[in-house]
Amino acid sequence: MPVDADILKTRISDIRSSIRELQRLTSKPFVQLGIDERYSLRYNIIVLVEALVSLCTHIAIEEYMKTPSTYREAVQIVAEKIGLDCISELESLVGLRHLLVHRYWIIEDEKVYSAVKEDFKCVEEFLSRVEDVFLH
Repeated sequence: MPVDADILKTRISDIRSSIRELQRLTSKPFVQLGIDERYSLRYNIIVLVEALVSLCTHIAIEEYMKTPSTYREAVQIVAEKIGLDCISELESLVGLRHLLVHRYWIIEDEKVYSAVKEDFKCVEEFLSRVEDVFLH
């Protein structure tokens, strides 16, 4: 079965929506964030990574005939195949999602905020390459 363009477009849209929301939330100083905004940061990172992994898993299976056994492996397979240089940044996002989902009680929201403030250049580069390779 070939890569499904609709699946790719939907996941890419989900990722970009989460990035916009994360950027909106971090447009004000951390000390001004309420508890609901801090939880929204966490949630949007989870949504972003879930969409990213879903996108990568679909491509890995349909295009490269590889079935990833972990989230990191899904990202690695596709990022390596499309020649992305910042794979470790994507892997770090996957690791952050893992912490948010499985060890949420030890999360320091200020560190999450700082990580989000850095930017999503690698994610955007990844999405652009996926679009170039599979949607054009």
